[in-house]
Amino acid sequence: MSKARITTAHVLGPGALGLVFAHQLSTQRNVTLITKATHPSLYYYTFAQHSSALTVNTTSAPKESITEIWLFTKAHQCKSALQSVLGHLHPKANIILSHNGMTNVAELIDLLQPTQGLYFMLTQQAAYKPQSAEVIHVSLGPSTIGTINQVAKKRLDTLMTDWQSAIPLLTKSTDITSARWQKLLINLAINPIATHFNQLNGALRAPQYASDVMALLNEAINVAQKEGVNVVLAEALALAYQVMANTAKNRCSMLQDKLNGRETEIEAMCGYVVNMARKHGLAAPVNELYYQRIKGDKP
Repeated sequence: MSKARITTAHVLGPGALGLVFAHQLSTQRNVTLITKATHPSLYYYTFAQHSSALTVNTTSAPKESITEIWLFTKAHQCKSALQSVLGHLHPKANIILSHNGMTNVAELIDLLQPTQGLYFMLTQQAAYKPQSAEVIHVSLGPSTIGTINQVAKKRLDTLMTDWQSAIPLLTKSTDITSARWQKLLINLAINPIATHFNQLNGALRAPQYASDVMALLNEAINVAQKEGVNVVLAEALALAYQVMANTAKNRCSMLQDKLNGRETEIEAMCGYVVNMARKHGLAAPVNELYYQRIKGDKP
């Protein structure tokens, strides 16, 4: 007997990617967008110059039992966001996280019941919000989902069928930890430097930034290897420079946050590398330097 299809989903975080995935999920199920009371109650989605209102419900205080929730928050907001919905989660709920940088997933697992599945999604879809109630979906891109805890591993294959029917170019990752490290390396090569020097991504290919790019990645790779993750510096550098070229005219998310007076994700990028380096008795001076620069403590 086949298992019942998922018919409802909640999305927490009406940022650009939260709205994009809310739209995509709404093509296959009923979606409720969890927002703050001060946020708009109606959102508009634009892709390829076609605009339409998002066909989702909005609420600042969910009352129903949540069986599936997608959390699109900043890394530093992830734990508090999960805590805010814990009382509404079904005992067998599935929770999908998506953010830049690295977080301590062990403390998130500790918040959940053993029957609740925890997953992580990486995505290359791109979007931005020109105003609070509108999202411009710039481009489709591949996304990958992997499991964080054991119960999620048992469910992933079944869930992928539903998720892939709604989300374009979605694949399953058999090693989401390594995939997250690879994404972190790209972020490290671009975000701190672009933010400190107020540069578009493409400008970082200039020779004056090369030594810092290499040092940031090399320090992180030393940590990753201590954590049992095998990444190669030459491959990480090649991929980072390819992303710089592909997104040459883009302003990275960290720089956007800084220019808009928002807290950045430096804690989950350079800060994570520095803390993990200390754990393993390693030095990470360039990550420490950029951490202090972005936090505003050092010129």
